[in-house]
Amino acid sequence: MKSMSEESVSSLQRQTDGSVVHQSSYDPSSDGSLSTSILLALDEVPGFDIEAGETVVFDYIDLDALDDLFRPVDESRRTGQVTFVVDGYEVTATDDGEITIRE
Repeated sequence: MKSMSEESVSSLQRQTDGSVVHQSSYDPSSDGSLSTSILLALDEVPGFDIEAGETVVFDYIDLDALDDLFRPVDESRRTGQVTFVVDGYEVTATDDGEITIRE
């Protein structure tokens, strides 16, 4: 029987084996939010429709927390990346504004 961490790693490996279906970027210095940029990127994926689809993105990730993730703290830039799955698509956002969506 696999441990929880082994299952998580196996699941992540399966997810990251997919091909890139969309790439875009987010400018943290702009007025827009990271979550809005991700929603717009998902809407560009063929067959994924944010408005007419049955998928509710905030069922998968807290959009407010996502916006806070890379927001500067005391004028210090945060680093890292976040990856989450929405309706079978793996979404990755990095601290430099890169958004990648994989099947």
